[in-house]
Amino acid sequence: MNFRRLILCVFAWVLGGCGGGSGGGSDPAGAVAAATTGELTIGIRDASGDFLTYDVDVTSLRLLRENGDVVETVPLSTRIDFSELTELTEFFTVATVPSGTYTRVSLGLDFSNAEIVVQDDAGNAVPVIAVDDAGAPLTHLTVSIRLPGADVVRIASGIPAAVTLDFDLAASNEIDLISVPASVVVQPFLSVIPEFERDRSHRVRGLLGAVNTTAGTVTLKVRPFHVRAGEFGRATFATNDATQWEIDGVAYLGDEGLTQLASAALDTPVVAQGPVVGRRLTAAHVLAGSSVPWAGANVLTGVVTARAADSLTVRGAHLDLANDTHAFAREFTLLVGPDTHVTALAINPGVLDEDSISIGQRVVAFGELTDDHTLDATRGRVRMELTHLGGVVVQADPLVVDLIALAGVRPAVFDFSGTGAATATDANAERYEIDTALLGLRSLEADDIVRVRGLVNAFGAAPPDFLARTVIDVDSEPAGALLLVSWLAHGGTTEPFLGVSADRIDVDLSAARHVLKQFDMTDAAFDHAPRIALLAPADARGIYLVAVRGAREVHVLRDFASLTSELLRQLSAGNRLTRIGAHGRYNAADEALTTPRASFEFTQP
Repeated sequence: MNFRRLILCVFAWVLGGCGGGSGGGSDPAGAVAAATTGELTIGIRDASGDFLTYDVDVTSLRLLRENGDVVETVPLSTRIDFSELTELTEFFTVATVPSGTYTRVSLGLDFSNAEIVVQDDAGNAVPVIAVDDAGAPLTHLTVSIRLPGADVVRIASGIPAAVTLDFDLAASNEIDLISVPASVVVQPFLSVIPEFERDRSHRVRGLLGAVNTTAGTVTLKVRPFHVRAGEFGRATFATNDATQWEIDGVAYLGDEGLTQLASAALDTPVVAQGPVVGRRLTAAHVLAGSSVPWAGANVLTGVVTARAADSLTVRGAHLDLANDTHAFAREFTLLVGPDTHVTALAINPGVLDEDSISIGQRVVAFGELTDDHTLDATRGRVRMELTHLGGVVVQADPLVVDLIALAGVRPAVFDFSGTGAATATDANAERYEIDTALLGLRSLEADDIVRVRGLVNAFGAAPPDFLARTVIDVDSEPAGALLLVSWLAHGGTTEPFLGVSADRIDVDLSAARHVLKQFDMTDAAFDHAPRIALLAPADARGIYLVAVRGAREVHVLRDFASLTSELLRQLSAGNRLTRIGAHGRYNAADEALTTPRASFEFTQP
């Protein structure tokens, strides 16, 4: 099945309503009377999609207490590029809020000046405009979520609390590349989890507030995303002997980096990233000083798609300029030379030079703007970032894949000329060779889909084409697949299931439009599948949404058995199921998706 119009499952978690206006009647946190207060850290994440950039203004983030009090948690409107969050969670704000139980969260979004660029099947960057259901340009939108009883936010003095907001771009947008101009219908699918996820990387950005070398901690004045002024609270992260540092372009490890940061001036820019352990971020790597992209320099971030001598083409380019502005460019030119200082975390900079930067590598480059589309880093520096790729296994040992995407970019975009030691050994997207070193790959087989994380091999040095640090079989990844099912063409269906039990839903696909994607790759063999089973995860816990259009009715459920009961209740009431969107782990042999996260949209007859 070839969708000329990419249909993405769209759901709005909207009890307070989606539409014009950002909602009024709220008071700032200081205006809500309370005997005590507590600290709440809010992070924002996203699931993967086809967006190169999704820049939107977040105008408010409010909590509603049981007694009706409304607390605003962000001090000012903030521009967020949600496409940056597909691999991590960003600390958005650390707010001091009155103690109590909060049962609803609302997020205000302003699309008036949104910049949204999607990637088509060929990898071309296509700007789109955000519209509502009627096709009118979208302006203000408020998404309000009532939290399930077991997942309300409880704030108490002395007990830090956390909330993760998950804005699923793939499930929140219906992309139409056929219309002129190309558009995207936006109906935000937002989930709220009262905790931070242990198996996901988290990032905090801000200005240096304090360093405690005895405790091994750093406290920042939080400035999330591309904010250049104000303070979004204070966050403390931990470091250890394995923390990798880059401070003013110089690499350090462990306590050496902490000591160096302790000598830095207050308000030095800092970015830390790593897992959350015991409610605190433990930094795997830290950037500080002039190594931070927004530290008063001209900085280009993007993916190298071609190279001619020392002139590199960078696609999906994000620019942080010395005048404190941020911009996106579909394509930019980067100039390097013998005096370019090249670094990469965990690699001795002495072994890197300008020829270490090859096609497919994600880079952060510091230099001078020579015109509107060129950054000269011949006397500047370039940091090579860890880069992700996805592919279908052609050969397991040594690992060779047919590329699905490299650094999130479709293979057709890349010009691999010059990547090999000879023309005959230039990288080939259909047989992309990966050095896995000592990584264990005994579970991989031909036709498996894998995600690989590492660095592209040096320009002119292939094969191998890529140097892996981690390899993940998507079949074993909890959110490796995305299922989208639609009966919209028939106005919904009253008989969507072949069977329903407490831990299994058998979906009848015979009359539905349906697509299954693994790492953004459509499974063509699934196009004609007559059925698929949705299975409960091992602990039966998840995040499930059942929404009813027109009635503005929504149900948020956290266990699979409750989900199946609610689905049967909706069908018994005569409502028609129109759409399903589910993330999970797909087993082709069993034609089953184990899903910890799914959404179901009904319409009333």
